[in-house]
Parts: sequence; C-alpha cells; structure tokens
Amino acid sequence: MQHEHTEHVAAPPDAVFAAISDVRNLPKFVPQMTGARDAGDGKVAVDARYEGREQHGEASFSADPAERRIEWGAPSGYRGWMKVDGDGEGSRLTLFLETHSSHERDSDVASTLDAIRMLVEAEV
Repeated sequence: MQHEHTEHVAAPPDAVFAAISDVRNLPKFVPQMTGARDAGDGKVAVDARYEGREQHGEASFSADPAERRIEWGAPSGYRGWMKVDGDGEGSRLTLFLETHSSHERDSDVASTLDAIRMLVEAEV
C-alpha cells in the first residue's frame, strides 16, 4: 500500500528538516516507535511497540540536506521518504510511505505529519 500526504508547517524549511533528520526525534512523531538511535553506516536502530509486543530492529536512514529530504527502509519492505519545501512564510512537508501491510492507514500517516508540525512549530 502507498500513502502520500502533505501538510503546511508554520516554521522555516531548515528548522523542519533539522527536526525530521535527527533520528532521536523519530519516537516523537512515529506513534509505534519507543526509541531510535544512530547505528552508523546509514542505519538506525529502532525500538517499537506493535500489537502489545516490544520489537527491536534496524532500518536504513539517510538525510540529504541539499534536497531537505530523508529516506528510510526496513527489511520488511516498509519504506518511505519525507521532503521539506518552502511554502510562503513556512514549509510544505510531504510524507510518502510504502508498506506491504494493511495496518497503516491514511489517518496514521496524517497523524504523523500533524505530530511533526506540532513538534516543530512549538520549537520556533
């Protein structure tokens, strides 16, 4: 399944990109994630809670400051990207997610964007 959503954020593009490209912030806006840390070599170690069970794993994670874009992928086939563009006085944040599971709903993706917006707007 593929999901794509865009949201306006009342913060400068560089501030939005700084927030989404810091792996330590991932648990603040990915509801199932309970921990995230840089594992080196383009990888991030993640802790998550799915269906009441703690799970631990690793995913690829890359950030391109020139494009203000991050990408990630997990061995399960879960992958996606986020991109920040200027939008008037603020930013336009686009989130694309592809998964082989039907568990992700558009409302979950929209909630993630909303959490990022609130996190970044609270800091500026």
